[in-house]
Amino acid sequence: MQAYLEDIVKQFAKPGFRRVGNTHWNQCMQDIEQEIKSLGFSPKVQVWQNESGIECKNFIVSIEGKNPETYILGGHYDTYEETPGADDNASAVAVLLGVLKQLDKQKTLDYTWEIVFYSSEEPPYFGGPDMGSFKHASTVDKSLIKCMICLEMVGYFSEEAKSQDYPFFPLRWIYGNRGNFLLGVSNATSRKEGKKIMEVLQQRNKNFYKKLFLPFNFSGLDWSDHRNYWAIGIPALMITDTAMFRNKNYHQAEDTFDTLNYAKMSLLVKDLVFLMEN
Repeated sequence: MQAYLEDIVKQFAKPGFRRVGNTHWNQCMQDIEQEIKSLGFSPKVQVWQNESGIECKNFIVSIEGKNPETYILGGHYDTYEETPGADDNASAVAVLLGVLKQLDKQKTLDYTWEIVFYSSEEPPYFGGPDMGSFKHASTVDKSLIKCMICLEMVGYFSEEAKSQDYPFFPLRWIYGNRGNFLLGVSNATSRKEGKKIMEVLQQRNKNFYKKLFLPFNFSGLDWSDHRNYWAIGIPALMITDTAMFRNKNYHQAEDTFDTLNYAKMSLLVKDLVFLMEN
Protein backbone atom coordinates (compact mmCIF):
# COMPACT_ATOMS: atom_id res chain seq x y z
CA MET A 1 0.00 0.00 0.00
CA GLN A 2 2.83 2.42 0.80
CA ALA A 3 4.27 2.06 -2.69
CA TYR A 4 0.83 2.58 -4.25
CA LEU A 5 0.21 5.74 -2.24
CA GLU A 6 3.61 7.14 -3.18
CA ASP A 7 3.04 6.36 -6.85
CA ILE A 8 -0.29 8.21 -6.79
CA VAL A 9 1.20 11.28 -5.11
CA LYS A 10 4.09 11.30 -7.59
CA GLN A 11 1.61 11.12 -10.46
CA PHE A 12 -0.53 14.00 -9.27
CA ALA A 13 1.86 16.23 -7.30
CA LYS A 14 3.40 18.01 -10.25
CA PRO A 15 3.60 21.82 -10.23
CA GLY A 16 0.37 23.30 -11.58
CA PHE A 17 -0.99 19.96 -12.79
CA ARG A 18 -4.11 20.18 -10.62
CA ARG A 19 -4.73 23.93 -10.77
CA VAL A 20 -8.30 24.61 -11.91
CA GLY A 21 -8.26 25.69 -15.54
CA ASN A 22 -4.55 25.17 -16.08
CA THR A 23 -3.14 23.57 -19.23
CA HIS A 24 -3.27 20.09 -17.71
CA TRP A 25 -6.58 20.48 -15.87
CA ASN A 26 -8.57 18.23 -18.19
CA GLN A 27 -5.80 15.63 -18.11
CA CYS A 28 -5.82 15.73 -14.32
CA MET A 29 -9.55 15.02 -14.21
CA GLN A 30 -9.22 12.24 -16.78
CA ASP A 31 -6.41 10.63 -14.78
CA ILE A 32 -8.44 10.64 -11.56
CA GLU A 33 -11.46 9.09 -13.27
CA GLN A 34 -9.31 6.48 -14.97
CA GLU A 35 -7.58 5.52 -11.72
CA ILE A 36 -10.96 5.06 -10.01
CA LYS A 37 -12.12 2.85 -12.88
CA SER A 38 -8.91 0.82 -12.77
CA LEU A 39 -9.80 -0.11 -9.19
CA GLY A 40 -13.12 -1.59 -10.35
CA PHE A 41 -15.51 1.28 -9.66
CA SER A 42 -17.70 3.35 -11.99
CA PRO A 43 -17.88 6.86 -10.58
CA LYS A 44 -20.78 9.19 -11.04
CA VAL A 45 -19.42 12.41 -12.53
CA GLN A 46 -20.95 15.68 -11.40
CA VAL A 47 -20.09 18.32 -14.02
CA TRP A 48 -20.51 22.08 -14.04
CA GLN A 49 -18.94 25.18 -15.52
CA ASN A 50 -17.64 27.68 -13.01
CA GLU A 51 -18.09 31.44 -13.25
CA SER A 52 -15.05 31.62 -15.56
CA GLY A 53 -16.51 29.04 -17.92
CA ILE A 54 -14.06 26.31 -16.84
CA GLU A 55 -15.44 22.78 -16.69
CA CYS A 56 -15.11 21.15 -13.27
CA LYS A 57 -15.96 17.66 -12.09
CA ASN A 58 -16.65 15.82 -8.86
CA PHE A 59 -16.10 12.06 -8.96
CA ILE A 60 -18.51 10.16 -6.72
CA VAL A 61 -18.15 6.47 -5.93
CA SER A 62 -21.35 5.13 -4.35
CA ILE A 63 -21.10 1.90 -2.38
CA GLU A 64 -24.53 0.65 -1.42
CA GLY A 65 -24.85 -0.85 2.04
CA LYS A 66 -27.53 -2.70 3.97
CA ASN A 67 -28.75 0.64 5.33
CA PRO A 68 -29.52 3.58 3.00
CA GLU A 69 -28.18 5.97 5.65
CA THR A 70 -24.96 7.29 4.19
CA TYR A 71 -21.49 8.33 5.21
CA ILE A 72 -19.58 10.65 2.89
CA LEU A 73 -15.78 10.35 2.75
CA GLY A 74 -14.10 12.94 0.57
CA GLY A 75 -11.24 15.27 -0.19
CA HIS A 76 -10.42 17.88 -2.80
CA TYR A 77 -7.98 17.21 -5.61
CA ASP A 78 -7.22 20.72 -6.93
CA THR A 79 -4.16 22.72 -5.90
CA TYR A 80 -3.35 26.26 -4.90
CA GLU A 81 -1.93 28.13 -7.91
CA GLU A 82 1.14 26.40 -9.38
CA THR A 83 2.15 24.43 -6.30
CA PRO A 84 2.66 20.66 -6.57
CA GLY A 85 0.33 20.13 -3.62
CA ALA A 86 1.65 16.79 -2.39
CA ASP A 87 0.21 17.13 1.10
CA ASP A 88 -2.41 19.62 -0.09
CA ASN A 89 -4.22 17.55 -1.18
CA ALA A 90 -2.70 14.72 -3.21
CA SER A 91 -2.25 12.97 0.14
CA ALA A 92 -6.04 12.76 0.51
CA VAL A 93 -6.53 11.72 -3.12
CA ALA A 94 -4.05 8.89 -2.60
CA VAL A 95 -5.72 7.77 0.64
CA LEU A 96 -9.19 7.78 -0.95
CA LEU A 97 -7.89 5.68 -3.84
CA GLY A 98 -6.10 3.44 -1.35
CA VAL A 99 -9.37 2.88 0.47
CA LEU A 100 -11.07 1.88 -2.80
CA LYS A 101 -8.17 -0.43 -3.60
CA GLN A 102 -8.25 -2.17 -0.22
CA LEU A 103 -12.02 -2.50 0.27
CA ASP A 104 -13.40 -6.02 0.12
CA LYS A 105 -15.72 -5.74 -2.89
CA GLN A 106 -17.46 -8.99 -1.92
CA LYS A 107 -18.55 -7.61 1.43
CA THR A 108 -21.80 -5.68 1.86
CA LEU A 109 -21.23 -2.75 4.19
CA ASP A 110 -23.64 -1.96 7.02
CA TYR A 111 -24.10 1.61 5.78
CA THR A 112 -24.00 3.20 2.35
CA TRP A 113 -20.83 5.16 1.60
CA GLU A 114 -20.02 7.85 -0.94
CA ILE A 115 -16.36 8.41 -1.71
CA VAL A 116 -16.05 11.87 -3.28
CA PHE A 117 -13.14 13.52 -5.07
CA TYR A 118 -13.95 17.25 -5.02
CA SER A 119 -12.93 19.90 -7.49
CA SER A 120 -12.30 23.56 -6.71
CA GLU A 121 -11.63 23.84 -3.00
CA GLU A 122 -8.71 26.25 -3.28
CA PRO A 123 -8.91 30.04 -3.78
CA PRO A 124 -10.44 31.79 -5.64
CA TYR A 125 -13.27 29.25 -5.28
CA PHE A 126 -13.01 28.65 -1.54
CA GLY A 127 -16.10 29.82 0.30
CA GLY A 128 -18.17 30.22 -2.86
CA PRO A 129 -20.76 28.27 -4.84
CA ASP A 130 -18.18 26.84 -7.26
CA MET A 131 -16.56 24.69 -4.59
CA GLY A 132 -16.98 21.04 -5.50
CA SER A 133 -18.22 20.24 -2.02
CA PHE A 134 -20.83 23.00 -2.27
CA LYS A 135 -22.10 21.42 -5.49
CA HIS A 136 -22.20 17.96 -3.94
CA ALA A 137 -23.76 19.04 -0.64
CA SER A 138 -26.55 20.78 -2.54
CA THR A 139 -27.61 17.46 -4.13
CA VAL A 140 -27.72 15.11 -1.14
CA ASP A 141 -30.75 14.05 0.87
CA LYS A 142 -29.86 15.51 4.26
CA SER A 143 -32.14 13.08 6.06
CA LEU A 144 -29.97 10.17 4.90
CA ILE A 145 -26.51 11.55 5.71
CA LYS A 146 -25.00 10.24 8.94
CA CYS A 147 -21.77 12.22 8.68
CA MET A 148 -19.32 13.67 6.18
CA ILE A 149 -15.64 12.88 6.75
CA CYS A 150 -13.28 15.35 5.09
CA LEU A 151 -9.64 14.43 4.47
CA GLU A 152 -7.55 17.62 4.34
CA MET A 153 -3.77 17.23 4.20
CA VAL A 154 -3.06 13.84 5.78
CA GLY A 155 0.51 13.06 4.77
CA TYR A 156 3.00 15.24 6.67
CA PHE A 157 4.39 14.09 10.03
CA SER A 158 7.36 14.85 12.24
CA GLU A 159 8.78 13.35 15.43
CA GLU A 160 10.88 16.44 16.12
CA ALA A 161 10.20 18.51 19.22
CA LYS A 162 8.36 21.79 18.53
CA SER A 163 7.29 20.60 15.08
CA GLN A 164 3.61 21.19 15.93
CA ASP A 165 1.97 24.60 16.31
CA TYR A 166 -1.62 25.46 17.20
CA PRO A 167 -4.07 28.34 16.73
CA PHE A 168 -4.22 28.53 20.54
CA PHE A 169 -0.99 28.03 22.49
CA PRO A 170 -2.68 26.13 25.40
CA LEU A 171 -3.51 23.32 22.96
CA ARG A 172 0.18 22.41 23.02
CA TRP A 173 -0.25 21.34 26.65
CA ILE A 174 -3.03 18.95 25.56
CA TYR A 175 -1.70 17.54 22.30
CA GLY A 176 2.06 17.97 22.67
CA ASN A 177 4.56 19.68 20.39
CA ARG A 178 5.40 16.84 18.03
CA GLY A 179 3.56 16.65 14.71
CA ASN A 180 3.14 12.89 14.70
CA PHE A 181 -0.67 12.53 14.74
CA LEU A 182 -3.85 13.20 12.82
CA LEU A 183 -6.45 15.49 14.31
CA GLY A 184 -10.21 15.03 14.03
CA VAL A 185 -11.82 18.48 14.03
CA SER A 186 -15.52 19.08 14.46
CA ASN A 187 -18.09 21.56 15.70
CA ALA A 188 -20.71 21.25 18.43
CA THR A 189 -23.53 20.04 16.17
CA SER A 190 -21.31 17.29 14.74
CA ARG A 191 -19.93 16.15 18.07
CA LYS A 192 -22.09 13.02 18.43
CA GLU A 193 -21.26 11.49 15.05
CA GLY A 194 -17.70 12.79 15.05
CA LYS A 195 -17.05 11.23 18.43
CA LYS A 196 -18.25 7.82 17.23
CA ILE A 197 -15.90 7.91 14.24
CA MET A 198 -12.90 9.08 16.25
CA GLU A 199 -13.50 6.43 18.91
CA VAL A 200 -13.27 3.70 16.28
CA LEU A 201 -10.05 5.16 14.89
CA GLN A 202 -8.55 5.64 18.35
CA GLN A 203 -9.37 2.06 19.28
CA ARG A 204 -7.29 1.03 16.30
CA ASN A 205 -4.37 3.40 16.97
CA LYS A 206 -4.82 5.38 20.16
CA ASN A 207 -1.92 7.81 19.90
CA PHE A 208 -2.17 8.40 16.16
CA TYR A 209 -5.62 10.03 16.30
CA LYS A 210 -6.57 12.98 18.47
CA LYS A 211 -9.74 15.03 18.45
CA LEU A 212 -10.66 18.69 18.80
CA PHE A 213 -14.37 19.28 19.24
CA LEU A 214 -15.08 22.90 20.15
CA PRO A 215 -18.37 24.49 21.21
CA PHE A 216 -17.52 27.57 19.14
CA ASN A 217 -16.17 28.34 15.68
CA PHE A 218 -12.97 30.21 14.92
CA SER A 219 -11.09 31.12 11.77
CA GLY A 220 -9.46 27.97 10.40
CA LEU A 221 -11.88 25.45 11.88
CA ASP A 222 -13.87 25.34 8.64
CA TRP A 223 -11.07 25.75 6.10
CA SER A 224 -11.98 22.78 3.95
CA ASP A 225 -14.84 20.95 2.29
CA HIS A 226 -16.65 19.99 5.48
CA ARG A 227 -17.78 23.64 5.79
CA ASN A 228 -20.42 23.16 3.10
CA TYR A 229 -22.04 20.32 5.03
CA TRP A 230 -21.94 22.21 8.31
CA ALA A 231 -23.67 25.08 6.51
CA ILE A 232 -26.76 22.95 5.83
CA GLY A 233 -26.85 21.13 9.13
CA ILE A 234 -25.10 17.88 8.13
CA PRO A 235 -22.64 16.53 10.72
CA ALA A 236 -19.10 16.69 9.38
CA LEU A 237 -15.63 15.84 10.66
CA MET A 238 -12.28 16.97 9.22
CA ILE A 239 -9.28 14.66 9.59
CA THR A 240 -6.05 16.58 9.06
CA ASP A 241 -2.35 16.79 9.82
CA THR A 242 -3.21 20.42 10.79
CA ALA A 243 -1.88 21.97 7.56
CA MET A 244 0.11 25.18 8.12
CA PHE A 245 0.28 24.57 11.86
CA ARG A 246 2.73 21.75 11.09
CA ASN A 247 3.64 21.69 7.42
CA LYS A 248 5.61 24.80 6.54
CA ASN A 249 5.45 23.76 2.88
CA TYR A 250 1.74 24.66 2.87
CA HIS A 251 0.89 26.46 -0.40
CA GLN A 252 4.58 26.49 -1.33
CA ALA A 253 6.64 24.96 -4.13
CA GLU A 254 8.28 22.73 -1.52
CA ASP A 255 5.08 20.71 -0.95
CA THR A 256 6.55 17.75 -2.84
CA PHE A 257 6.03 13.98 -2.79
CA ASP A 258 9.30 13.26 -0.95
CA THR A 259 8.19 15.18 2.15
CA LEU A 260 5.32 12.83 2.97
CA ASN A 261 5.18 9.79 5.25
CA TYR A 262 3.60 6.96 3.30
CA ALA A 263 3.71 4.52 6.21
CA LYS A 264 1.46 6.85 8.22
CA MET A 265 -0.82 7.37 5.22
CA SER A 266 -1.07 3.60 4.79
CA LEU A 267 -2.12 3.32 8.41
CA LEU A 268 -4.94 5.79 7.77
CA VAL A 269 -6.09 3.78 4.75
CA LYS A 270 -6.30 0.59 6.80
CA ASP A 271 -8.15 2.28 9.62
CA LEU A 272 -10.68 3.93 7.29
CA VAL A 273 -11.33 0.58 5.63
CA PHE A 274 -11.89 -0.95 9.07
CA LEU A 275 -14.30 1.89 9.89
CA MET A 276 -16.29 1.17 6.74
CA GLU A 277 -16.32 -2.60 6.98
CA ASN A 278 -17.11 -2.95 10.69
